[in-house]
This record gives sequence, C-alpha cells and structure tokens, in this order.
Amino acid sequence: MIAEGSRPPIRLIATDIDGTMLRRDGSLSPAVKRSLKAAAHAGIHVVPTTGRPFVVATDVIESLEHDDYWIFANGAITWHHGRAETVRGYWMQPDRAITMIERIRTYLPGASFAVEFETDAIFEHGFERLVTIVDGLHLVPDVTGALESRVQKILVFDHTRTVDDLYQSVQAAIGNDGVATYSGLAFVEVAADLVTKAMAVSELAADLGIDRSEVASFGDNHNDVSMLEWAGRGYAMGNATTDAMAAADFVIGTNEDDALAAQVWNLIAEHDTMGNGTDHSV
Repeated sequence: MIAEGSRPPIRLIATDIDGTMLRRDGSLSPAVKRSLKAAAHAGIHVVPTTGRPFVVATDVIESLEHDDYWIFANGAITWHHGRAETVRGYWMQPDRAITMIERIRTYLPGASFAVEFETDAIFEHGFERLVTIVDGLHLVPDVTGALESRVQKILVFDHTRTVDDLYQSVQAAIGNDGVATYSGLAFVEVAADLVTKAMAVSELAADLGIDRSEVASFGDNHNDVSMLEWAGRGYAMGNATTDAMAAADFVIGTNEDDALAAQVWNLIAEHDTMGNGTDHSV
C-alpha cells in the first residue's frame, strides 16, 4: 500500500450518499455539507455517487445545494445539476428488461420487482415495505405490463429470502447480461452490463482530464466496491461492509462521526499545499 502523503493531490471526490454522506437517520450533517462545499470552492470536483435514481434523490440534492456533477443509479446516469443536463446514460430497452425479469423469475418464482426509468419508477406490491414511497413512484400489478420506456435499473425483492441469497440467485439468472449489486436495503439492483459506479466515475474523470490517481472515493457498501478499488484513494467508512473495507485503501470513522468531513478537510489541505491555496469560507 502506498503511503497517503506520497500520492498526488486529489482533484475529484466521488462520495456515496447513504451510509457515507448521510447519517443513519438520513440527515446531512452541517459539518459534512461545509466540508464538501469547501472542497468545491477549492476547485475539487465533488461528485455524489449513489445507487438512488434521481426521482428519490431530490431531498439530498436540495439539502446539499450542489450544482456540479452527480452520478445516479449505480453509474447508469451522470447528471450536471447546474445545467440540468444528462451528461451520459446507460439504459436497457424495454424488451431486454422484460427478458431479464422473466429469466430472474425462473430462478426466483416468488420475487417481485420495481423498475426505474429516467424520471420516475414503477413497483409491484410489497416494495412499499422497503422504501418510502414518494411522488414519481407508481404501483402496478406487474411491471412487465407497464414497460414502455428505456430502463436504467431493475430492482428485485423477495421478503422470504436474505439479500445474500437473493443476490446469488439474481447473478445466476442474469449471467454477464447485467450487473447485480446491493446497497444495504432488502433488494438487489440490476443495471445494464458493465454499468458500475467505477465506470461512471472513470468516464467523468476522463472528461475532466483527471487521472485516477487524483480521484478519491468514499463508500460503505457492496455497490461502492468498484469505485473504492478503482480510485487512486479509496476510503471505506467505519460502518462499511466487509467487502467495501477490503476494497478500500483506508478505513476511516463512521457516518455518525462526520468522518467524511474530516477526511475531506485533509484532502483540501493537501490540495492547498500543492499551490492551490483558496479561501474556504463558505
């Protein structure tokens, strides 16, 4: 492992939201918000990188007041909030999504589904037990009968199975035709093949002329593993899953301790030491 101080200063921070940026109760602490604002003010690109689709991320968008890049749906969507622009998107066409759902049902006859589109989502009965239903989420009897638009992600849930069991069965069903992951909730998420947080962050870094050695990522769960491994510096939270910790270069404190804020201030200090001094009053 390379000593942290011997690496180049960070120019892009990709941070997970739930379990990393937010506290256990879903709130954004003032300390974390101040640190991320200061990083952006110092010229570091701050990129919230989440499994959430846009439709259920509006509370965090409003709380953080961040007009730069966001990555949603585990890498399926890269969005610039200030320009209200989808920079990049990866989708499944409806017929492909239906085929994938039917394949999963052969492995998991008791499973139910939700499907995320660009601006809204549909779900089958039982999903309301797993998440808070907000505007833009619509109950349907069978998602395959309501698939008319391109799909960014399929969600699979079965109240009789553990997430690990569900994940193994979904992986077996989809093979290499999609990417299955999970993020601490009682469902498995399926994106188009090759779509991960790491892919989205790496493509955005390339757009911005930033080397992977200049990227720091923060995360706490299975869906963060790819970007924790890819980034020049991967930071797992102290509350992270075992696989996320193993993928990271460093393990810091928890989301209850404002550990993200403390480490972001360290990265800002490094950035300033390399001749990028900035007034961080925000």
